[in-house]
Amino acid sequence: MDGVGGLMAGAAVVALLVYAVWYAADTRRRRRRGEVVARSTGGVIGFDEVWRPTAAEAQAVWEAEQITPAPSPVPADGPGVITGNRIVIDTGLRHAPKP
Repeated sequence: MDGVGGLMAGAAVVALLVYAVWYAADTRRRRRRGEVVARSTGGVIGFDEVWRPTAAEAQAVWEAEQITPAPSPVPADGPGVITGNRIVIDTGLRHAPKP
């Protein structure tokens, strides 16, 4: 059984090396043609959620914050919203010094 296991491990290493060479050659060929090389990362998507759940949660929060629109000013907001041809939008994250 040891000989078969070693043979299978050796075959796996050779297959991995052949795949790496093919991958590099394919990427080079596509770039020469002017194609955009976009590879799928589907195999590593679950890595953060399994081994680093806080990183996956932080990524989800960051993505949600990127698509959250900023509130638009309304006339009832009072003075300071539109000052000198500038619209000031207060998101509540940082307080501007009062003049």
